[in-house]
Amino acid sequence: MGVALDTNVLVRYIMQDDKAQAKKASTVIEGLTSDSPAFISGIVLCELNWVLKSFYKMPKKDRVDTLQDILSVAVFDVEALESCIRALKCYEQGKADFSDYLIQDIGRIHGYETLVTFDKDAQKSKGFKGL
Repeated sequence: MGVALDTNVLVRYIMQDDKAQAKKASTVIEGLTSDSPAFISGIVLCELNWVLKSFYKMPKKDRVDTLQDILSVAVFDVEALESCIRALKCYEQGKADFSDYLIQDIGRIHGYETLVTFDKDAQKSKGFKGL
């Protein structure tokens, strides 16, 4: 059985900005196999996007590419993968944040078509309703 990865491990691996932590993160991630994968929760993906945007000021296109790369790695067992893929496609083209699209898609899967929100950017997308 594999491990679950925290946001900070992915950040260190992606950004390589702390040598000691990046080396440890790289050892874990590069040591993953199909018999010993890593679980990545939807929350981790949302946090990762936020950290790359807020702290590292990474452009949206680069964040989308990074998330797409993560969703494509065979040794990552991503929670609600299909929802994450749909959310990422919406995020790439829309105004709301990745987390908003993921929340909306998971709700839709459970039979709730509309996500009510105060977020003005999210309200511009299908499946969202402003309060």
